[in-house]
Amino acid sequence: MALDSETNFQNFFQYATAGEFLSNFCIYNINAPGQEIDAAPLPDHYVYPTMDGLVQIVDNCVEQFKIREFIGLGVGVGANIMLRYALQNQSKVDALILVNCVATSAGWIEWFYQQVNVRSLRMRGMTNFSVDYLLWHHFGNHVTLNPPDTVRRYRAYLQHLPNPKNLAAFIEAYLNRTPINISRDGITGPKLNVPVLQIVGADSAFVADSVELNARLNPADSEWLKLSGSGGLVLDDKPEGVAQAIILFLQGRGFVPTTNVQDMVRKISIHSTFDGSEEAVTILENVNETN
Repeated sequence: MALDSETNFQNFFQYATAGEFLSNFCIYNINAPGQEIDAAPLPDHYVYPTMDGLVQIVDNCVEQFKIREFIGLGVGVGANIMLRYALQNQSKVDALILVNCVATSAGWIEWFYQQVNVRSLRMRGMTNFSVDYLLWHHFGNHVTLNPPDTVRRYRAYLQHLPNPKNLAAFIEAYLNRTPINISRDGITGPKLNVPVLQIVGADSAFVADSVELNARLNPADSEWLKLSGSGGLVLDDKPEGVAQAIILFLQGRGFVPTTNVQDMVRKISIHSTFDGSEEAVTILENVNETN
């Protein structure tokens, strides 16, 4: 939300983990309408796609590039879209990697704040209220505990977002989302037969949401990991932990069998040190809900 695909994934794919992922996979980034870098303002008469409409855009991309099967990676709203797509097109998705995924409809608190946010973005542009709300969305419940330089960088990015009205339309589509009907047993709802890795930061605002979804997934083919010392921006905060989790998950499904995970994590840690990142211990909590 408010981050285009380049801002969202560039650091993770082009720097920290480039050698491991780019040499084994062809990566396609999909932006929602009006959310790409330097996007033109959407016309006043433009009807923004619903969440299911955004799923159709993903399917159009799959058909356009003649992709028979793929591994889906989504963050936040993108995770919700990828989950919807996989449920409707299970034969096309080899595996899902979901970060900060919410599979329920909006609650009253989210509805209220986002309605205020949408109205403010449309009428007044990017206000302090919108910036603060989006910072909470990305950094989690303890924004002030994050590195000040990182918070300042994202604050400046959000303050200068060129098309707040485009963002308002995107947020409204997500706000009006329907719940994703999935059941573990396949009796009370459709069963997802796609391997799923969920990743969430310990301080993310969406820990409980990810646990709720995990309780509805097949425990034999799903993983849930919580990374300490991170909020919602786990790809930036903990690239080594995320990369390790993804590679191990994919190796368990027959992908990248020759990748040395320990060597990969060491290289990422060295890169992070050269970037001036503070050294920290990452704890991966792996929980497979049985209830």
